Amino acid sequence: MSTYKEAGVDIDKANTLIEELKKDISKTYNKDVLAGVGGFGALVNVDLKEYKNPVLSISTDGVGTKLILAKEYNKIDWIGIDLVAMNVDDVVCTGAKPICFVDYFACGKLEEETYKRIIKSIVRGCEIAGVALVGGETAEMPGMYKDSDFDLNGTALGIAEKENILPKDVKEGDKLIALRSSGFHSNGYSLIRKVLKEKKINPEKNYTFEKPLIDLLLEPTRIYCNILYPLIKKGLIKGLAHITGGGIIENTLRVTQGKKIQIYYEKIKTPEFMNFIIKEGNIPKEESFRVFNMGIGMIIITDKEEEVLNDISKLVEYEVYTVGKVV
Repeated sequence: MSTYKEAGVDIDKANTLIEELKKDISKTYNKDVLAGVGGFGALVNVDLKEYKNPVLSISTDGVGTKLILAKEYNKIDWIGIDLVAMNVDDVVCTGAKPICFVDYFACGKLEEETYKRIIKSIVRGCEIAGVALVGGETAEMPGMYKDSDFDLNGTALGIAEKENILPKDVKEGDKLIALRSSGFHSNGYSLIRKVLKEKKINPEKNYTFEKPLIDLLLEPTRIYCNILYPLIKKGLIKGLAHITGGGIIENTLRVTQGKKIQIYYEKIKTPEFMNFIIKEGNIPKEESFRVFNMGIGMIIITDKEEEVLNDISKLVEYEVYTVGKVV
């Protein structure tokens, strides 16, 4: 007689771990969550009286090969923030407010400590973003993954007022306002890992930085949605570009409605450790700007430059500055 457990899938262990984590997960719930983790699907109440013409926005993404680096150095306690950020910050770029999130955790063998660390980091990301973690999937798949290997994916759902959908009414002269990134975020890590390997760089050394390079490389992706959505509601934003794969130029041109842009390159404040990787890897400038965010995590298109700068500066500690215009 054969059992599922003998085949490498421990259903009881997964159920036990999820039950243990329910208390942490429930911290992200609000009054609108009718049914969260535990059922066949989540239920979230949407008060349509708050909207004239409600529109749903959905995004799904992972964290790329940043996950490989995090696993290699056993620094996975913040990777769930990256997972949430990559999705909710895409959703807000459509003009929507992210309201809930679901995750997908796939592994070869479910390891209790690893699983708890990952889920707790996703919970932290949801708390920062102000979204509810309402469900997900834990898949133990021996043969598909090696025992200790795992992968992550997530999906965020948001809701927008139809008249606030972005981009809209982008015109010549509109300003491009940059929000500082916290580092490489979750893009370009295949190239980063290549540079580390080929140049024999030890990420656990400080080099000339205030802390080990690995800590800077694994700094979580910054979550912007909770500070941007209020500005969308006030009508201050015409477009939002999440600076991910493709860099500043390609991502910004996706939301300029066919218009060109001028970037003030001399104003871009690229972190020292990012320049260190670029220099050590002998990465051409054009390639760097196409692969990395170069220190900018989000770009706002607006014709209300001063008001946007003032509003955001009151809410965040990191630098916000004008980095270009629509031409």
